[in-house]
Amino acid sequence: MISFRTSLAVTSLVCAATVASAQVVGVATNPQGSLYYSVGAAVAGVLQQKAGMTARVQPSSGSSAYAPLVSRGQIEFGLLNALDVVNAYKGVDNFKDRANPDLRLVAVMFALPIGIAVPNDSPAKLIRDLKGLRMPSQFTAQSTIVSVQNAVLATGGLSIADMRQFPVPEYVKGMQALGEGKVDAALFCFACGTAQEVNAQLASRGGLRFLSLTDTPEAVAAMRKVFSSAYLKVFQPAPAYAGIIGPTRVMVYSAFLASSTKTSDEVVYKATKAIYQNKEALAAASAALKSFEPGLMAEASAVPYHPGAEKFYREAKEWPPKQR
Repeated sequence: MISFRTSLAVTSLVCAATVASAQVVGVATNPQGSLYYSVGAAVAGVLQQKAGMTARVQPSSGSSAYAPLVSRGQIEFGLLNALDVVNAYKGVDNFKDRANPDLRLVAVMFALPIGIAVPNDSPAKLIRDLKGLRMPSQFTAQSTIVSVQNAVLATGGLSIADMRQFPVPEYVKGMQALGEGKVDAALFCFACGTAQEVNAQLASRGGLRFLSLTDTPEAVAAMRKVFSSAYLKVFQPAPAYAGIIGPTRVMVYSAFLASSTKTSDEVVYKATKAIYQNKEALAAASAALKSFEPGLMAEASAVPYHPGAEKFYREAKEWPPKQR
């Protein structure tokens, strides 16, 4: 007969072996309460429930802080937008002289549509009409937004240098400045809560109105000179889209899940497969992932894909990466 003490010892060994065999991974994101945190939590949930990993969200002040940690393999995964991941990989712009050559792409998680909005009674109809008006600038706590805003302005032949500048720390403050009458136009998301709030603030002026971007070859080339992987997409009016009052063309760019050469092929392969196969679970966990498309996870970029991700995409016949 096996004694209670022996049984307990065997049980402890089995539990210890199970814990030891579970891969523990981190997913780096922006601070708790942010869009990236919500997406990171959804990804961590899928990795834990579907890929047999112990996954933890690791919030930080922003991508400038955690991109190097991901590159060095101190955190297995991190969320980086299409511009940030290229800048971090090459060591340019907001990552000047801080190259992270070991960064590797895993998957596009969602697309970020963004544009410039004005009060609906503004005489501005096109981006070029904004010249000389007041706009948010600097974005000291969110340096990527400088390039994002300039890329949108470039479609009308402008940059922030053509505007009367109103310094703000980050672009939410810029949106709020429009509602407070401190600027004449601002960079906006249109499906976010702040856009809805500002739309209500400006009710006496007809609410918000996004300026539809020009899609001539020259305009697209100018935009991509600033933000090489950005593209244009037309959105139709919808209750959730503040300021989209007719068919409106805005700039869109992708947010990637990234990893590094330090993370094993097996871990990245399992993670990529779990994400690809669990669209419903991801969408249920984060509103930002309702538009998640498994068939668009591999998007062409200057940053290489992780071999583990590439292996899965080849098996799923989703290789090579798609050009936007």
